[in-house]
Amino acid sequence: MAKKRKIRTDRMLILIGIAAALVLGLILVLKGCGQKKEETKPEETKTAETDQTQKEETPEESKKPEKPEEPEEPKEPEIDPETDPRFFDTDSLLVIANKKHRLPEGYVPSDLAYPEGVEMRYNTWSMRLEAAVAIEEMFAAAENEGVHLVMGSGYRGEDFQTTLYYGYVDSYGKETADAISSRPGYSDHQTGLATDLCGVDTAYDLTQEFEGTDEGKWLAAHAHEYGFIMRYPKDKEDITGYSYEPWHFRYVGKEEAAKIYAAGADMTMEEYYHISGGDYAD
Repeated sequence: MAKKRKIRTDRMLILIGIAAALVLGLILVLKGCGQKKEETKPEETKTAETDQTQKEETPEESKKPEKPEEPEEPKEPEIDPETDPRFFDTDSLLVIANKKHRLPEGYVPSDLAYPEGVEMRYNTWSMRLEAAVAIEEMFAAAENEGVHLVMGSGYRGEDFQTTLYYGYVDSYGKETADAISSRPGYSDHQTGLATDLCGVDTAYDLTQEFEGTDEGKWLAAHAHEYGFIMRYPKDKEDITGYSYEPWHFRYVGKEEAAKIYAAGADMTMEEYYHISGGDYAD
């Protein structure tokens, strides 16, 4: 009996050992799985982030066109433009001459100069020095692009304007003369900052067809880069007081010209600076 009991004890010990080994093995296996699962978490997170990034950068979204820039709105003046010396000091590059604002009697700019290397029509035209240098630069740039500009007019004194204006009155009548020319003392040309530009394609004539020529197109796109703006744009007669003149450009300096051009290709000085314009007061 004692021997039997001993055998059963041994078997029990063996079974217990086996069971313990199985339990220990199961614990080790479970622990190892837990570690493996924890180790994979960062990778899974990284994959999720990558998927999210790819989702955010879909081809369809990347192809969406950028919203075009809106033209700049002219800022409200800090001081009354009708008393602002920038527009009435004759030394200023922004001096205004229109049907509401007359230049001083007999005014002649003190720094007139003749542009060099600039082809001219009918006359040897001058401009204020800074404008003359700028027009030399502009003509050279146009020539480099195969566009040949011709200067059809520059500074015109009060006496010259008197002869020109009343010649138009005699030929076409006062109403038409006022639409296409300036009365003495009111001319943009008398500032020494204005010029009429033309080209071979228009046989050196100043006509509205100039806008469709190579010269007209180049000026409309690039004149502001050299400090010039189109002074009398299309459909702005009520504001400027003059018919559309795609050949008439006015020097205001590169910085101001860039701002006016950015506000719209048909922006006028009157609108941008909030200066009164239109027809004559009388």
